[in-house]
Amino acid sequence: NVYLINGLMESILSNLQKVGELKVISRTSVEKYRNNTKTIPELAMELNVNYFIEGSGQKIGDKILLHIQLIEGPTDRHLWAEQYNREAKDIFSLQRDVAKNIADKIKVIITPEEEHRIDQVPTHNLVAYDYFLVGLELFHKGNRESILESIVYFKKAINEDNEFARAYADIAISYYFLDAYQTEKIYSIEIHNYADKALLLDSKLPQSLIAKALDYMHSAEYELAVPYLEKALEYNPNSAL
Repeated sequence: NVYLINGLMESILSNLQKVGELKVISRTSVEKYRNNTKTIPELAMELNVNYFIEGSGQKIGDKILLHIQLIEGPTDRHLWAEQYNREAKDIFSLQRDVAKNIADKIKVIITPEEEHRIDQVPTHNLVAYDYFLVGLELFHKGNRESILESIVYFKKAINEDNEFARAYADIAISYYFLDAYQTEKIYSIEIHNYADKALLLDSKLPQSLIAKALDYMHSAEYELAVPYLEKALEYNPNSAL
């Protein structure tokens, strides 16, 4: 269940990234430290952060067990820990609750607009979401073969839920990265169609806006991409992408 737990942790981070008062380092930036022997204070200095969130978990049957710890970076002091035991069907409320609990513990104010964005559910179809998380795990491996395979799973997700905006956006983003460093661009139509579909379904989803920006960048219309990237940052102030 590694893909599920990684996806769960990424979604929690993604919810925290929507809070303007926070600076949240992306999963990609911290992934290289997964098996690192450096201490928490050393990592805090390298990444210039005050807090770390550590998580572990597993899925057993229809239950998700998740253990979360909040650690003060410079001192390595454990500030808060909690064990969550939820039904798999409650995965979205779990993601929301953990993010809000962390924000509460470090005394960060979440605005009503930010809370509304955190409360939004990407899909009501859990089979679609499971396919999506598999795709996301493959996408993060970053090599051409895994990105091609991630598209297969994102497409399985939209076959289950044809209004799953995030899956459409991630297909467009995946195709963009497949073409990014190639002399001959072969995925222009796919990027354009999936980006437009994502934007049509959810014009306030940061990934939809990023997908459309990448569509313009792919065709070298860079000035047209800028407003979409700026709007994406408005909805997700910590978006590394």
